[in-house]
Formats: sequence, C-alpha cells, structure tokens
Amino acid sequence: MTLTRFLRIFLAGALAASMAGCSYLAKAILAPQKDISKFYLLTPSADTAAPATGTASNTSGAFTLGLGPIKLPPYLDRPEVVTRAAPNRLELSKEDRWGESVQNGFTSAMDRNLAAETGAAVIDFPWYNTVHIDMQVQIDVYRFETDSNGTATLSAKWTILDSTGKNILYTVESNLTQPSKPGDTTDAAAALSRTIGDLSGQIANMLHQLRSQQGAHSS
Repeated sequence: MTLTRFLRIFLAGALAASMAGCSYLAKAILAPQKDISKFYLLTPSADTAAPATGTASNTSGAFTLGLGPIKLPPYLDRPEVVTRAAPNRLELSKEDRWGESVQNGFTSAMDRNLAAETGAAVIDFPWYNTVHIDMQVQIDVYRFETDSNGTATLSAKWTILDSTGKNILYTVESNLTQPSKPGDTTDAAAALSRTIGDLSGQIANMLHQLRSQQGAHSS
C-alpha cells in the first residue's frame, strides 16, 4: 500500500468519524429537553371556610373591608423564585418557579386570612365608587423572600384608613421572619406563607381594636 493511498483511507475514515460525531451532537442538542421546573404556591394560614371575598357582590355582611392597593418590590415581578444571597445580591432559581404571580399569591393569601380572622367581607382593590367600604387596608411590601440560611422575611408598611379612604386610622411597619430548611423551596414557600399569616394576624388585631373603639364612641 502506497503512502498516498494510506493517507486517503485515513482521511476518509477520519471524515466519516467526524461526521458521525457531529450528527450525534446535533441530535443531542436538538432532542427535546426534559423540563425540570417545579412550581410553588403561597397559601393562607388556614385553608378553612371563610366569608366570600374578592368581588363587589360580597358586601352584605356587617363589616366590609377594602384590601389594597398591595405593592410588592419590582424584583418579585418574575416567575423565578428569588433568594437573597447577600444584602445587595439576589439569585434567581434555574428550576423553581411560582405557579402564579407573587402579587396574586400574596393578595389571595392575605385576602383569605383577613376574611377568616375578622369575619369581614373582603373586597380587593380596585372597587367601584358605589361599593361601601367600612375600612381600608393598604400594604407596601419592601422585602419578601428567603435568604441562603432559609430565613423567610416579610418587611412591609401597612395602613388602615377609614371608610372614605382619606383618613389614616393606624399605620406601622412590620418586620417578620420565619425559619425554613436551607435549600428546600417547598419549606421556603411554606415559611413565606406563614409570614403573610403573621402580618394578617397583626392587621386583624388592630382592626378589632379600631372597631371596638368606634363601637364605644357610638354608644
């Protein structure tokens, strides 16, 4: 066998092997990829029967509470679960997603918690001018996430206004935490849900106090 013929055979074999490798690589790249995403929800403190909430038709009760606006920080306006890795650094999960927007999940959990804890008909913001509201609760959330240690934090300023929505009856900032297992998103979602429950408990207690005061003044 001459050297030239040998080189031709060698180059042909190398080319065939290269094309086979490229074909395998292309198939691997173009093949459907397994979706490893996992989805989580925020939940109310007690998933028990509560007064109907959310629409203007729910105003037949003795006390009607307007809920909102509820403002969350822009960094939560995304499907990825956010973790605070450092005071000035956030990390977005590559696998863990919220099953609904954090805004909707937070509002829904707060809505159901307050309805159960106060017995009020809760109307979500915005509502028609014709709807009578006895009191209104506004919430401005500064922080709502877990950190690398698993600590869930909810920091928010909340305000209770009168039926006109113009006079402040009470306002305060709350900084709430709940523990969870580091790296366990299921536990983190539960811990974040508990912070919403803690905040709704504080709001409900103040609503009871304000209603008692109003009752005392009117008697």
